[in-house]
Amino acid sequence: MNDECDIFIIGGGINGAGIARDAAGRGLKVVLADMGKVGQATSSWSTKLIHGGLRYLENYQIRLVNESLSERNIILKIASSITKPLPFLIPHTKKLRPAWIISAGLFLYDHLGGKSSIPKSSKINIQNKYPNILKDNFKTGFIYYDLQVDDQKLVELNVLDSKKRGAKIIEETKVIDVMRHKNYWDIILDNHQSIKSKVIINATGPWVNEVASNIIKIETPRSIRLVKGSHIITKKIYNDNVALTLQNSDKRIIFVIPYKKDYTLIGTTEVEVKKPNNSEIDKEEINYLLNAVNLYLNKPISIKDIVKTFSGIRPLIQDKNNEISKTSRDYSLELNNENNLAPILNIYGGKITTYRKLSEKVLDNVSDLLKFQSSNWTHKEKL
Repeated sequence: MNDECDIFIIGGGINGAGIARDAAGRGLKVVLADMGKVGQATSSWSTKLIHGGLRYLENYQIRLVNESLSERNIILKIASSITKPLPFLIPHTKKLRPAWIISAGLFLYDHLGGKSSIPKSSKINIQNKYPNILKDNFKTGFIYYDLQVDDQKLVELNVLDSKKRGAKIIEETKVIDVMRHKNYWDIILDNHQSIKSKVIINATGPWVNEVASNIIKIETPRSIRLVKGSHIITKKIYNDNVALTLQNSDKRIIFVIPYKKDYTLIGTTEVEVKKPNNSEIDKEEINYLLNAVNLYLNKPISIKDIVKTFSGIRPLIQDKNNEISKTSRDYSLELNNENNLAPILNIYGGKITTYRKLSEKVLDNVSDLLKFQSSNWTHKEKL
C-alpha cells in the first residue's frame, strides 16, 4: 500500500496530536504514526495541569509565562469538559522566599496573558481558611488558580477531531526507514506500508534526537537533557478542594493535588537520565517527595499511603543552566530543508499547556513549503 500526504507526523503525544488537528483543519492531508498508543507516553505522565508556570518567573522566562497563561485561557474555553480551575495554596515560610516576592510574582501571574475568567490571587490566613491541613506554624498563605486537566483525554480529543477532519492515525507502528528526495520523502513503516510525504514533523518528545539520528539520518540541531519527573498517588490526604504549592528546602516546588475524588497526586521530581525509556520511580524519589510534603502536612504520610506511582521523561533543551530546575521549559522548532531537499521539522521541548500554540507555529514554519491558504482556527473551535 502506498499513500501520499502533505505532512507525516512521527509521534502521537500532545504536540503531534495538536499538529495533526490543526493541519487537517486547514485542508492538508495528514498522516500520524506512533510506535504505541496515542497519548500513552510522556503526555499522560504529567502533573495534570494547564498552568502558566509560576516558578518560571523566578528564572525571568516572562515570554513563556505570558504565552502559557494566554493558552490556559484558550484551553479552558475549547476543552471545558476536561478542565477545571483549581485553587493552589502557597504557605509562606521566611526561610525560603520573602512574602513580597511571592506577592509580586502573583501580581504578574494575575495580569500576564490577558483577560481571564479564572479568579485572581489573594492572601489568606491558612488556619482560618484551611484548618487541619498544614502544621500550626504555617499561618500566612497565598491562593492562586490554575487548571486541572485530563492530559490523556486532551490528546485523544485532538486525535479524534483530526480524524474527523481527514487525518489518518496509525498506532503501534514504527517508522523504520526514510528516503529523502528533492520534493518528497519515502517513509517505510514496520507494517510494510510505504508513504510519500512532502514534509516530516518529528514530534517524538524525548526520542527526538534518536529519531533524527537513526531514522532521518541528519545531524541533531539541538542538545537535550532527559529529565525524569516522578509522581506518587496516595489515598486522599485531606477533604478540602485545594491544591498545595510547597517550596522544598532545595528551592524546588512540589505540588499536592486532589485527584479523582478519593486520591491525592504528589509531584514532581527532577532526575536526569541517559535514555528516554528510563521512566520508573526509584526509592530516592519516593523518599524525596514524602520528606518534602511532610515538612508541611499536619498529618504526615508514609510509603504505606501510596497506591500508585508513575514517571515521565521530559526533553528539556540544553542551555547554560546546570541546575535542572532553572533549565527552560520553552520549545524550539528546528526546520531542516538544506540543499533544497524535502523538509523535516524537529520539535524540541514544550509542555502540555503550550501544545496548541506550538502547533500553530509549526504550520507557520511550513506554510511557504506547502502553500496552503488558511488562517489560525484552533483557538475558537471546541474539542
